Amino acid sequence: MLLTPEIATLFPSPGKWDKRYSWSLFEVGPQPGGCLIALGTLEEEGGKNRRLDVLVLDLTHREWHYRQVMIGEARRSYSGVKITTGDVIVRHDQLRGRGIGTLVFNVVTAWAQRTFAGQTVVPITLLSPGNAAAFDQLARFYGRFGFAWDRPADGWNRNFPSKPMTVDALKQYPEELLADVRRVDLTAGLTAMIDRMLEADDDRRMVAVLRDQLNDRRDRWRTIGYRLNLFGYAVAAVLGLGAARALALL
Repeated sequence: MLLTPEIATLFPSPGKWDKRYSWSLFEVGPQPGGCLIALGTLEEEGGKNRRLDVLVLDLTHREWHYRQVMIGEARRSYSGVKITTGDVIVRHDQLRGRGIGTLVFNVVTAWAQRTFAGQTVVPITLLSPGNAAAFDQLARFYGRFGFAWDRPADGWNRNFPSKPMTVDALKQYPEELLADVRRVDLTAGLTAMIDRMLEADDDRRMVAVLRDQLNDRRDRWRTIGYRLNLFGYAVAAVLGLGAARALALL
């Protein structure tokens, strides 16, 4: 569910990041006990200089402001379309490896394709990965979005730019394959809550109607019982009078 800026203004401000972001909500982590993540996007207009800023906040842990988890961006630079800030990291250890980075790159790559189709992508450079395992891990992550590297045989302390590519070659990783990420459909949730409220209201009205019907029946039975009692008294009186006359004739 995407919260438009107009709807987002109805919600509490995330503190110092008080910009008109459009928010999507996710549960991240194992169930139960996961945390609630807000992924905000802010598109800056400006023709060729258009850009998209992405901000991820942890809504579960809050002190004086929501905790920043990650940032991302997509923009056009002098050398092509850039889809990373260069500081691609989830800032809290317990949230790493959960799919948050994939969510961010899905957003920025999709936006770049909509906005700058056919243009050159600025290579992503792996900065001194240190060893083959680190190189392969980074290449595997960015490979989800279409980036590729020639794997060197040695010299891991060098920098490795990705192969040349265009925006059209970018791709997104299927969100449903992220085992620890669950998109929160706010519209469906609110609709279900409102439906339950309406159902409860209907139930209350039905209970009130049944109560009134029961009260009406009870009142009617009381009236009938009262009348039967009067009839019984009359019958008893007549029978008593007849018995008295019979005894007098004896």
